[in-house]
Amino acid sequence: MFKFNIVAWNVHGIRSQTKRVKIMDYVSKLKADILLLQETHLLQSEEKCLSDSNYSIIFSSCYNSRQRGVSILVHKRVPFTLNSTVTDSEGRYIIIQATIFNKLYSIANLYAPNNEDPAFFHTVFSHLADLSANSTTIIGGDFNIVLNPSVDRSNSPIHVKQSQSVKVIHDYMKDFGLDDVWRLKNPTKRDYTFFSAVHKTFSRIDFFLLNNSIAHKVTTKIHPIIISDHAPISLSLQTDSIPKPPQTWRLNISLLKDPEFDRVIRSEWADFLKNNDSDDLPPSLLWETGKSVIRGKIISYSSYKKKKDLQTEKEIEEKIKQLTENYAINPSDQLWSELQNAKLNLDNILSKKTEFLLQQLRYNDFEHNNKSGKFLANQLQRNKEKSFITAIQDPSGKYTQSPQKINQTFYNYYQSLYSAAVNPNIEDIDNFLNNLNMPKLTSNYRDILDAPLTMKELQCALDSMPASKAPGPDGFPAEFLKHFWSMLAPLFFRTVTEIKNNGYISPHMNTAAIKLLLKPDKDPTLPSSYRPLSLINTDIKIISKALASRLEKIIPSIIHSDQTGFINGRHSTNNIRRLLNLISLTQRHNKEAIVMSLDAEKAFDKVNWSFLFAVLHKFGFGESFIQWVSALYNSPKATVTTNGITSQSFSLQRGTRQGCPLSPLLFAIFIEPLATAVRQNTDIKGICTLESEHKINLYADDILLYLQEPKTSVKEVFNLITTFSRLSDYSVNWSKSIILPLTENSWKPAAQNSHYSFPTGNIRYLGINISSKLSELVHLNFTPLLDKVCDDLRRWNNLPISLLGRIATVKMKILPKINYLFSMIPFKPTSKWFQSLDSAIGKFYSKNKKAKISLTTLQKNKSEGGLEAPNFMYYYLSNQIQYLTKWIHPHEEYNSWLELEQLDCNQIKISDLPFISSALKHHSCFKNPMIASTLSAWWKALEITGSQLKPSILSPIWHNPDFANNKIALYFSTWAERGVTHLHHLLDDNTFRTYINLFQTFEIKNGNFLQYLQVKKTITSRIPSLHTTLQPTDLQPPEFVDYIVKLSPRNKKNLSKMYSLLSKTNSIHLPTQKWEKDVSKSFDSDFWTQICENTFKMTKNTNLQLIQFKVLHRTHITQYKLYKMGFSRSDTCTQCTQNMTDTYFHALWLCTPVYQFWVTITQKLSNILDCGIPHSPNVCLIGDLTQTALPDIHIQPTLAAIAIAKKTILVNWKDKKALNIIHWLNLLTEHISLERISAIRKNQLDSFKEKWSPFIKSININL
Repeated sequence: MFKFNIVAWNVHGIRSQTKRVKIMDYVSKLKADILLLQETHLLQSEEKCLSDSNYSIIFSSCYNSRQRGVSILVHKRVPFTLNSTVTDSEGRYIIIQATIFNKLYSIANLYAPNNEDPAFFHTVFSHLADLSANSTTIIGGDFNIVLNPSVDRSNSPIHVKQSQSVKVIHDYMKDFGLDDVWRLKNPTKRDYTFFSAVHKTFSRIDFFLLNNSIAHKVTTKIHPIIISDHAPISLSLQTDSIPKPPQTWRLNISLLKDPEFDRVIRSEWADFLKNNDSDDLPPSLLWETGKSVIRGKIISYSSYKKKKDLQTEKEIEEKIKQLTENYAINPSDQLWSELQNAKLNLDNILSKKTEFLLQQLRYNDFEHNNKSGKFLANQLQRNKEKSFITAIQDPSGKYTQSPQKINQTFYNYYQSLYSAAVNPNIEDIDNFLNNLNMPKLTSNYRDILDAPLTMKELQCALDSMPASKAPGPDGFPAEFLKHFWSMLAPLFFRTVTEIKNNGYISPHMNTAAIKLLLKPDKDPTLPSSYRPLSLINTDIKIISKALASRLEKIIPSIIHSDQTGFINGRHSTNNIRRLLNLISLTQRHNKEAIVMSLDAEKAFDKVNWSFLFAVLHKFGFGESFIQWVSALYNSPKATVTTNGITSQSFSLQRGTRQGCPLSPLLFAIFIEPLATAVRQNTDIKGICTLESEHKINLYADDILLYLQEPKTSVKEVFNLITTFSRLSDYSVNWSKSIILPLTENSWKPAAQNSHYSFPTGNIRYLGINISSKLSELVHLNFTPLLDKVCDDLRRWNNLPISLLGRIATVKMKILPKINYLFSMIPFKPTSKWFQSLDSAIGKFYSKNKKAKISLTTLQKNKSEGGLEAPNFMYYYLSNQIQYLTKWIHPHEEYNSWLELEQLDCNQIKISDLPFISSALKHHSCFKNPMIASTLSAWWKALEITGSQLKPSILSPIWHNPDFANNKIALYFSTWAERGVTHLHHLLDDNTFRTYINLFQTFEIKNGNFLQYLQVKKTITSRIPSLHTTLQPTDLQPPEFVDYIVKLSPRNKKNLSKMYSLLSKTNSIHLPTQKWEKDVSKSFDSDFWTQICENTFKMTKNTNLQLIQFKVLHRTHITQYKLYKMGFSRSDTCTQCTQNMTDTYFHALWLCTPVYQFWVTITQKLSNILDCGIPHSPNVCLIGDLTQTALPDIHIQPTLAAIAIAKKTILVNWKDKKALNIIHWLNLLTEHISLERISAIRKNQLDSFKEKWSPFIKSININL
């Protein structure tokens, strides 16, 4: 039977982080599935502080002051579905009704008044009566009364009059059929949950009431009174229908940092090999056995370590329990003293554990808080409920909620899915493939793939695996193999060699664990709505990754450029650009054409292996590589896990496992014959241009077909895919495959005379909503995204994230989504859209308050006084300019759409468009909306960067409207054919070439002098300076243009480079004049740039960075600001006796206690650093250390120490008289300690010591 545990605890306040960590650590030891807390003393806005990695579902009832408060926390491992909640505005109770472990429960957590108040209990039980009668009722918490004074309170009189509240509770217990379960199990035992220090009495006022029909399934326990003045109480409930799921083991990677663990494992492995390695034993068997032995040793080591750590704790707890019982029966000073000493000893142990946990929390906050990454991502998702599968439909359509039946349903579903539906005849497959003209691997490529895997390749494959990924069924993550690679590699390499020679991997080694991810916007009760992710053992993944690393370099040579999915150097942006160009071309030329979007059914899961291996042979793969693929797919097995239950294993007979590094590449090979067959089928009519025919686009299994003569073409497509499906198991859901007519009558007549019925309308391709009306694309895509962004920002607004964290949130969670649309859709959203986006994000940055720093300033570079918040207009422009670099540097990857856009340019080369003025707006190319959008973005970028697009050496000579004569552009074919195409060809040593020089240099035989004069006259009329000797820079393109021209479009960093160029303004966005007036000194822009840069160089800690940033921007509220805002009657400083206006400079420098504090700080720093640190606002406020003799190595630590001094002032902002150096020293010591932890983890301890040594020696910090 499986038990789930409920713990109730009056914590007497949990606002303190130290106490909160201590309580949650103790609760984890009690294995609480549901936690009922009373007296949290939290406001509703502070509820989130209870959330952690284990308890993400929280229900709270809070009072309007820091009193009372109850919360229910649900552990992530609990299959939980909420039905309803009842909360009390007084913070006294909260009731939830929920389905837990497939049963309906009504759970009440209460903190009753400590006076006679029967009405309170009437209210609670009335709410419970309104809930479903079919639910099991559990009431827990602090009742603040005893049900039976004679046994539930120490030193209680024998005859005590029953209070009205107790009578009410007893009456309701009878009506509801409830029992005090602890008293039921312990009829005469005395044990207590609360000690009254005032009355020196114990009482049992914390307890559980639950239905007496399930009391026999319950065990309950009162734990020692520690941490709080109440004892935690626990209840374990057996569930009828749910057996305890078997635990799947996985390595706790924190053990890898334990030197003793490292020594034990290395010793155990050496002993294992010494006793078992022999020539008779196959390496693979030795490897698998070795993993089992090591796994057993790790389990044993972990168990021993845990028991050892808890043993002392457990002994003291038992002693406390015994002393408490003895004292309650026979109180004495000696027993009291012993009890207090025992509690103190236990508290010391718990405090040490808490300090360690707090140190980890502080380090995470120091190193990761308010930065993009997992730490911030977890904060943003913390309130997201864990997804449990609460119900599922079986094949007959019946719903089941039983966890076992849910798991069995998925087991049946995936066993069926991975069973081959067809058993194609090999001859039929060969006949189909032989009719296709497909490329072959070169012998050189084949040899590369067939070569034996090397140790270096295996190690590179392992090293490339990211950390913190779930391991396969054997439980060993990549971190374990990386840590022990030198020890494990020799045997593993022998195992790989054996697998290669035998072509066989043991089923145990080749078993995967299938985890399920619900697809967005899908019905959670359908098995098909989940994406199966195969967790493969790391050793198998190493082999697959090594093979994939070889194949990914070679596969572009055999897979047509129509396929862009998972092929190195190919991008989905090309698919969309091609699609949009074809829509535009078709409509401008009124072609009858359609786009057909195919909905493949579980394409990766239905790969027929016989067909796959036939395709590998067809492409000319060598026997060695095919043998490797065969070994990986020869005997794989899988299990499926749902709600913590893992099924038995089943064999896979088809499919490529999602999670295997080789899987995407094998699928691209598998699907290529279908794409080839479409291209080579003359009865399937693609959309034709003067130079080519466009038929198909693929991104892995997402397929678009471009078809003319729809009636015939669709019929041929249907027949071809039917044939392909019969041979390969690939199948298309025709009822979900959508036809997008590109012109009004392109499909309707064909549909009327067709035997096939397909839905028509807009399609969604690669996440983009596509309409035949390109003008609708902005509304169809950007409007819903803006709505989603605004919803997310509202949801995140109350999270405790700083300004830097909010900017990081936008960069991490919002910018990628917007950039995706910018990269796919060339059309610029409306100005109103950008304004709405900036407004929503600006409000998020300022927490819906008036912004103290403008959004424009926040978007500036850090060196210019900003925080590099995203400027979405600049990102739009940068994305569009990327297409322009592809015009300039064409590559076969983008030929499919470049050819279409070049057609619209007529005689002008598309690569020349960027160097022609806006006169192009009158050219035919501007009718192509993609070209028009890209050029408009380019011209806007030139305007932003101050780059004037005038004739330069890059300007084209021919067909250039800028060099027109009587509106007729120049063009002499003979000149062009001999390489005279651009302005720089006409120049020699910065002068216009002579007739003879030009014609001899380029060997123009059929040119004539009149042509030369015409060209010279036209060019020089546009560039008069050509009549004289030019300066070398006169015809050089602007710096921005020159930079863009030199960018390779295949560089992955192009977007950030272009954005940086647009963002750079070379101006400082700080209140510099105010600072210079305050300190009576002027500074140049280089000085302020250095100050801004130092803000982010002095430490990695974002909290300190933000303090200095806000000081430089003078954002803190002073008495003078309050007066100006109308919130104060006086602008005079109230913290000193100078009777001065409380300006910003006064508050941070001139105010008497602040001024004296800075005197102390600078003196202390001078002593620490053995170097004079001036008592100057330049140093202390602005951070100018240029006038000191500090060595460079100590600049950053000193700036950090000064920033901590400013933090000390800000902490005491409302009571500056409390400023003292001890506070500063404590904060500085903590900062240095965290810097040291960071340095250790990054293997930079020597650098840390060199930087911080003066502080460590002087302050005598014990590290």
